[in-house]
Amino acid sequence: MPKPLVIVESPAKAKTIAGILGRDFVVESSIGHIRDLPRNASEVPSAFKAEPWSR
Repeated sequence: MPKPLVIVESPAKAKTIAGILGRDFVVESSIGHIRDLPRNASEVPSAFKAEPWSR
């Protein structure tokens, strides 16, 4: 079963939060702002449709 993804802005925050949440979550840093995320799979650009996160 896939693990929930948590995205935070800084790598330091990601490390801290990953330690708190444990292995049941994947915590990644964006190293910047995130904007205009696709609302559903049909809005993902075709170049990225094969990526696991785009499903």
